[in-house]
Amino acid sequence: MAKLNQARANWEADRKSFCVWLEQTREEALEPELEIVDPHHHLWDMRDLPPGVNPFGIFKQKHYMLEELIDDCCGGGHNVTHTVYAEAHAFHSADCKDAVMAPLGEVQFAQGIAAQCASGKYGNFRAAAAIIGAADLAKFGAGIEPLLLACKTSSPNFRGIRVTASHDPNLESGNFRPGPGMLLDAKFREGFALLSKHDLVFDGWLFACQLPDLHDLATSFPDTTIVLDHMGTPVGACGDHVDAPAYRGKQADVVEKWKADMARIARDCPNVFVKVGGNAMPHLGHGFAARGAPPSSEEVALAFKETYLWTIETFGCNRCMLEGNFPVDKTSMSYTVLWNAFKRMTKGVFSDGDRALLFSGTAKRVYRIS
Repeated sequence: MAKLNQARANWEADRKSFCVWLEQTREEALEPELEIVDPHHHLWDMRDLPPGVNPFGIFKQKHYMLEELIDDCCGGGHNVTHTVYAEAHAFHSADCKDAVMAPLGEVQFAQGIAAQCASGKYGNFRAAAAIIGAADLAKFGAGIEPLLLACKTSSPNFRGIRVTASHDPNLESGNFRPGPGMLLDAKFREGFALLSKHDLVFDGWLFACQLPDLHDLATSFPDTTIVLDHMGTPVGACGDHVDAPAYRGKQADVVEKWKADMARIARDCPNVFVKVGGNAMPHLGHGFAARGAPPSSEEVALAFKETYLWTIETFGCNRCMLEGNFPVDKTSMSYTVLWNAFKRMTKGVFSDGDRALLFSGTAKRVYRIS
């Protein structure tokens, strides 16, 4: 108990300074009536991290549970009606005798969050209306099938799994896998083959240098719906504030290569959908998180508009969904600012019908949210 109390005290100190930083840039929600289905957020408890420690630069918000999600999604004035919970290796069961089943604990946790919201105690807000769990395909291959069956049985909102493949050899810190090549691995694909059998979605997070691997995966399994998280995260595309010296001063080259690989996927892989967002992560190199004050929505729209709109135009609104990626993107800005930026980028560019797809419709269809 003493350790837990100390972790709580450490987070309280970090939380206060983080809130002071975020509060420096406050905005009213634009177009507050526009429906938003946020297709990507996490919930976690990282309070055991030491004070000031922020692995990968994405854990400024060390404690993020339903109350914090409600504050961000609803407290800022945006009309967020549903969310999709994306695994974060949070709340895996420590009591499983079989390691392959540990991610079931996170899915059950997220289903509990959905049940809380379904009570109506939080208005019309329905968090975790769809749930993307975890499964270690590379380690267990086809051995994940009992996990998939258990998740489907215990969670009516379970829609699929996410596997993080993110590794860039040019990145000196911030990789999430020890090496590249996971999407091409035979063991991984043995497990991946089960997803279409069980009518499950695959969410994949990878870095831009791995987009050719995703193309190979998607063309090899054309009957499996794949959602590319964070537009394939082109490391260093927005500036030099990232531990990747090979990309410094070469933003135009990074973006050009990323566009070529994304366009190939858009052309050849109709089973691939894209979450448009995630550029607020420090991996992009813009340095927003290190500034004295967070950016405004005008600044964010200016910084991200080119790649975001290019992605939407290349894949089409019916294959794209705008995403919050909180609390990861919260390292750089508030939820209100982020979605204001999305609204600024798209207003006057796309029709009302296409904007409805981007803000809610595509996510509803892909994740079967009614």
